[in-house]
Amino acid sequence: MIRTQIQLPEGEYKELREAAARQRRSMAACIREGIQLFLSRFRSRRDDPIDIAGKFRPLPAKDLKPHDRWLADAIRDSKRRTRLRS
Repeated sequence: MIRTQIQLPEGEYKELREAAARQRRSMAACIREGIQLFLSRFRSRRDDPIDIAGKFRPLPAKDLKPHDRWLADAIRDSKRRTRLRS
């Protein structure tokens, strides 16, 4: 674990101290939990290539590089498999 220092507005510090005391936890544990919640929201916002599929106008097949063509084929095949399962 790495030690670090933060500065909090006085009101937030008092509120955090009281909340930690009510839960019988350390302020550091509460802060670490808050950081985990923040990071989990950040992680879920990252775009997965499958999530952005169809949001852009496709290039003509002749202009695709091989790796682009492979991705397009994989996405198309994945969508077909999904439709067949439904």
